[in-house]
Order: sequence, then C-alpha cells, then structure tokens
Amino acid sequence: MKKIMLLVLSLTITSTLLFGCQTNESNTINSSENKPKQQSEVEEIPTIKIDGEIKEISISKTNGSNKIVLEDSSIETLKTIIMSGIKVNGIADMTNPEYYMNIIYENGNVQYFHLWIHEKGETSTLMNTEDTHTAYTVGKEMTEKLIEFIK
Repeated sequence: MKKIMLLVLSLTITSTLLFGCQTNESNTINSSENKPKQQSEVEEIPTIKIDGEIKEISISKTNGSNKIVLEDSSIETLKTIIMSGIKVNGIADMTNPEYYMNIIYENGNVQYFHLWIHEKGETSTLMNTEDTHTAYTVGKEMTEKLIEFIK
C-alpha cells in the first residue's frame, strides 16, 4: 500500500512539474499578435534615401567608359527609379558591378552606387557603396527605363 501511495505521489509531483514548465503560447483572440495594425503601426518598406536636391547623376561602366551625365528632367526620372528600390532581405553577396552611379547633390555631397542592370522584363539591383551588405531591387518597368538611360 505504501508503494502505491508513493507511486501516485511521485506521478502527481512529476505531472505538476511538467505542466508548469510548458511554454506559454498565446492563443487568445485578443492577443497583440492577432490585432490588425493601426495605420501608424504599419512598417515602412526600407528604400534608398536621397540626401537632398540632386545636381547631377552620372552613370559609367565599371571600366570607366561610356560615362553618361544626367541633368534636369532626366534626374527626376532616375530619382524615381532609385527611390523605388526595395531592400533585399539578408546579406548581399554580389558579383562585380556592371556600372557605377554617382549622385552629386547641390550641397556638394556625393553618393556612390553599384548598379547591375538586367535584361528587359527582369529586375535590376542597386547597392550603396557605403553599405555593401545591403542590396535594393528595382522593378521590371524601372529596369526598362534604366536600359533607356544607358543606351
């Protein structure tokens, strides 16, 4: 009889410990994970930041040939292309770039980018040289505009 009581007591204590050590998963309807996000809580999509008024943008092949300098209305189009770039998750491990792009601002600051322009119907890639672990992709339509600029 003592053995049976000791066994029941041991099982009770073991069961209590096991139930007490379980993870606390929140399955309630009112948990913060299940609530829709308010407009102010919506996460911003990481994009390339422009530092101010652009004076000039130049694009050249990596060997230095075929330098194209853009000014005026072309700058606005290229600015739209650049700002449409969406950050690629993870650490970028890219091949050597096909083009270099320099953005010269009115205040004298310069931003340098590596640029991979793909074929029509594909996305292209931008990378700020100050952050070579992060790549940004631009859509198919923007790739077609980039191709027009380099021709």
